[in-house]
Amino acid sequence: MASNQLQKIIKAKIWKFFGGIKPKEMKDTSESRIEDLGLPSIICLPIDRHLGKEGEILVNVGDHVKKGQPLTKASGRLVPVHASTSGTINAISKEVLPHPSGYTGLCITIKPDGNDECVDLEPMKDWELKSSRELLERIHNYGVEGLGGAQFQTDFKIKSAIEDSQTGCNVLIINGAECEPVITCDDRIMQEQASDIALGIKIIKKILNPKVTVVAIEDNKQQAIAAMKSACEGIAEIRVIPTKYPSGAARNLIKIITGIEIPYSVHTSECGIVVNNVGTVLSVKEAVVDGMPVISRVVTVAGSSMKKTGNVRVRLGSSVRFVLSSYNLSPEFHQRIILGGPMMGFTLPTIDVPITKSANCILAPTTAEIPLLKQQQNCIRCGRCARVCPSRLVPYQMYSQSKAKNHAACLKAGITDCTLCGACAYVCPSFIPLTSQFRYEQAVEKHIRDAERRNLVAKQRMQQKEERLEAEAKERQAKKEAALARIKAQKEAEANMTPEELAAARAKALEEAKAKARERKEAILAQKQQQQKAGEDDASALKRLKESQDKAIAIARHQGHIEKPATASEVPENTIEQQVANAQLEEKDILPESLKKNATSRLDEFKVILHESMPAKSSELKLVGLPPDDSRQNPEPKKVIPQVLMSAQEEKKEVNILPDIFKKKTLRSKR
Repeated sequence: MASNQLQKIIKAKIWKFFGGIKPKEMKDTSESRIEDLGLPSIICLPIDRHLGKEGEILVNVGDHVKKGQPLTKASGRLVPVHASTSGTINAISKEVLPHPSGYTGLCITIKPDGNDECVDLEPMKDWELKSSRELLERIHNYGVEGLGGAQFQTDFKIKSAIEDSQTGCNVLIINGAECEPVITCDDRIMQEQASDIALGIKIIKKILNPKVTVVAIEDNKQQAIAAMKSACEGIAEIRVIPTKYPSGAARNLIKIITGIEIPYSVHTSECGIVVNNVGTVLSVKEAVVDGMPVISRVVTVAGSSMKKTGNVRVRLGSSVRFVLSSYNLSPEFHQRIILGGPMMGFTLPTIDVPITKSANCILAPTTAEIPLLKQQQNCIRCGRCARVCPSRLVPYQMYSQSKAKNHAACLKAGITDCTLCGACAYVCPSFIPLTSQFRYEQAVEKHIRDAERRNLVAKQRMQQKEERLEAEAKERQAKKEAALARIKAQKEAEANMTPEELAAARAKALEEAKAKARERKEAILAQKQQQQKAGEDDASALKRLKESQDKAIAIARHQGHIEKPATASEVPENTIEQQVANAQLEEKDILPESLKKNATSRLDEFKVILHESMPAKSSELKLVGLPPDDSRQNPEPKKVIPQVLMSAQEEKKEVNILPDIFKKKTLRSKR
């Protein structure tokens, strides 16, 4: 960065960015202190992220976890997920995620035990003496991400400014603008925890060593400005900027503070400028100084449909339904629940979605507060959307190309540079949902890029396979040619030999071949013997283990710890005790308890029927449970019907026989 530009930044010059709007602020919750919402009945923590594959899961269903315990091992740029309270892992499954499409992703569900037991914290008391690498590792391992909405990994953003920027970090900007209407969570954080934010700024400055450090706050937050000025004295400069939407976007804020427009083809940190949200800076302080990972965040709850509004600290993974129930939602007909602000938020398809690090507001408006969208009309090419777009795009062109499914032209029009700020849809006189269409188009472009990347990988793999097959073919051809040359040379040599020399040469070649065959046979035999010995060792080990178990059981029985089961020889035959002993020996008493009652009655009926069908051998045989004068005590012998004893093989019957009437009237018979 040029020295004259740096001097202008130090002198607190304010620039303007292109476009922008000034909607109603509706920040009625700016006076509401931050409350602690408490523990929900269930916590669902998503591990799917848009930046890559989820991390390795470290827990299983049924495990007990504590607050702050890591649940995943991060891979690549992702940070680990931590348990937001103590409890039991209830499930690891796919659940609905907070997205307008309502898609599902892999989540870890925790059933809280109510104790809120925390792991042993490991604060860095001497963090001033730690290196930048150690501090970045702590920030990464404790799950610090951007809490302003983008949820970008903080350690990678800081590391990019150190490694990728040619001049290092020039300007560190702490984003306290909070330009979107309704949202006041950052405002309350600056008012109540200004000293903690100042300590977080010192930690980031220790890592980056920037030339200028600025805290940007809009001029409609006077209490936050006063609190931050007293807390950040000598640490950072407080820069008051005009209230305009979307001045809180990173590139717009850089334009306001430095006058530099960062191209969309590079990251802001690569240009030596780092922008961090005040909530993210507070998380850095908690991770380094307190040793507490990111397990909660402050959320603004607003809307005329709520009987109570305010700012609340919510555990990550709590459902939107839990927050709305705690703030007494009084829904109206066609009630909308918006996750995020009225400009960049979206209507949830269901309120049973978890709160994530990017959720900064839950809005439940009435139709009087935010009217329903009017009937969409055709675009009149008025150009208002292009005049307010801070990214200098032409939204109506992107919309027309996107609706026509001309994705290549839409990409050329700059759809990837759209920040989805919603300014174009706010000023559209035809009530066209431009932001929703652009969000859909960006998702389509992402799928197209993923498909192209997969196709490229498949082509490379196929090319590598073809190269490998070609190399193998060349190797086989070379071996074949060498063998032919060797045979040819041998024949030429044999042609010049006498019969005695030829016989000696052939005998020598035969002996060499036999020696090689013996070596191969001995090697194979040694390998088999080694495998057999390993198998015998395993069998002997199992045998010793079984003998030791039998010996332990015998000793326990001798000492009286285990009862010796009764055997058939110890009880008289044809008694109930004999049957019980046999059942114990055979271990066949496995009938479920729910079926024992029904099975007992059916068994009694079977005994009666069996007794009736067999002749009595003596008068002593009696049926249990019948009176002595009952006629069934001495039943008459019944005649055995021979047909009953016939087996199924002898009693073959033809089934599925086609009736004659159908045999006569088939198509083949008509021909």
